[in-house]
Amino acid sequence: MAMANTSPFISNLKHQPYIIAQTQYMRKRKKNFSLNALSSSTQPLPLNLDYLKREFTGPGVVFERIPAGHGCSVRLIMDNGSIANVTMPGGMITSYQPQMWHGANMEVLQTMVSRPDDEITKLQGGISVNFQCSSDDTDVWALCGWVLRGVKGKPDKSIQIELFSSSPLDGSEARYAVTLCPNLISTELSITNNSSSPLHITGCILNHLKTSTPDATYLCGMQRASYYTCGPVMSELGIVPPATSKTGTAWVQKGLDGLFGEGKDEARGEEREEGSESVHLTDETYRFYQNAPRQFTVLDRGRRNSIMIGKNGFDKLYVMSPGSNHDWYGRYAYVCVGPAVTQPVTLNPGDVWNGSQYLYNPNM
Repeated sequence: MAMANTSPFISNLKHQPYIIAQTQYMRKRKKNFSLNALSSSTQPLPLNLDYLKREFTGPGVVFERIPAGHGCSVRLIMDNGSIANVTMPGGMITSYQPQMWHGANMEVLQTMVSRPDDEITKLQGGISVNFQCSSDDTDVWALCGWVLRGVKGKPDKSIQIELFSSSPLDGSEARYAVTLCPNLISTELSITNNSSSPLHITGCILNHLKTSTPDATYLCGMQRASYYTCGPVMSELGIVPPATSKTGTAWVQKGLDGLFGEGKDEARGEEREEGSESVHLTDETYRFYQNAPRQFTVLDRGRRNSIMIGKNGFDKLYVMSPGSNHDWYGRYAYVCVGPAVTQPVTLNPGDVWNGSQYLYNPNM
């Protein structure tokens, strides 16, 4: 169901030339529009790093160029020492380092950096927004190419950066806000249908949480939630071990159903009810929880760390564990948890969909 937009976009006239230039660039690409080109993280918008530094740098906000890549990162720094990095134009949160109970920072997210044959840096993991919209005439808009719209806040309380993306198809737009506080980081997503026909949306937010090993990791608070097994969610920004990566299909090529694997309805397992308060993630696991609570906790006994996750506006919860057959503290020592919209939500002209999540650090 579409909900009223309770978070208006930040409007600042002095930044309009930058925003207009980015929007015009997207419109020029419309004639040569293709799903692969639009959704690929290696097809960036032209960024003027000097302009971003001049107009948006302030207390707790630093811009840095991504080495051997097209784009930059925005570093958010709180007075208490908590840090987060967000990439542009990809919109991936590549790092979240909150202050811990022992007085030092700890990296919460698992991110992989690689350079394919074209020598352009490729980032996977972290926290990524994986959404796409489809119109009745089968045109698909994959949310990407995020443009900075505003920065606000103070490092002693909270810092928020606001990004937006315009559809090259019909003028619809999405707002994506990342807010860093002393003890949490939140992401808010709003999609507005500015077209004259219905817009159908589906997608998820993927949180790759670093662990010592899945054998020491538990998902707490899921008792009595119903779930069914599935295949891996396939996203260019997600991490999936090679042994399982062949079972899915790149979502950018498959329309609305592609994000959640080809033939997801036929492949889903029998629906079950979670009988335990704590779900041990030691085995390779791919699940969708249908009535997961709004708040739950991921506990890693190996790192003596826990993260509480809250969500709003999503109908399901995706849980993925690569299992304990990988190296401890290695590239696949993580679990992926993310709120999802698997059944398309239809937005009529003028409607707005809102969804949000937060990662809360209870270890201070």
